[in-house]
Amino acid sequence: MLLLFAGCTAAPPPEPPPAEPAPAKQSVTPKPPEAPHRDIPAVTLETKPKPRTASVPPPRKPRFNDDPKQLFGLDGLRVATLLGPADFVRRDGPAEVWQYRAEACVLNVYLYKGPGGLTVAHVDLRKRERASLPPRKCFRYMLTSSK
Repeated sequence: MLLLFAGCTAAPPPEPPPAEPAPAKQSVTPKPPEAPHRDIPAVTLETKPKPRTASVPPPRKPRFNDDPKQLFGLDGLRVATLLGPADFVRRDGPAEVWQYRAEACVLNVYLYKGPGGLTVAHVDLRKRERASLPPRKCFRYMLTSSK
């Protein structure tokens, strides 16, 4: 009886390990024969620019007004906002001359008193004697550096 109980409690025999799959056979193709060496002429490809579509406009440079005549009719406060304080101010009766000096040019702004205050009536932009920068570029510098 003991043997009967021993047989019931005995562990089942271990399962055999799974069989490994057989390796796949690989076919070897023979190397193609080498072609004889030939000189191939160089080919140059020219690329054409892509046409622009109407929906995408080309980029543009922002326009900058470097004409000193844009000051005509402005009041003194607006001139001071654009150019900053004048380097020199001369008062002659109902008129004032505001002078702005840069390394390459001198700008004189002539303002006259009217019912609304001082208003620009004339501008004079001139190049300094040894300056290499054109006066309008100098004026542009004045406008951009005062801010």
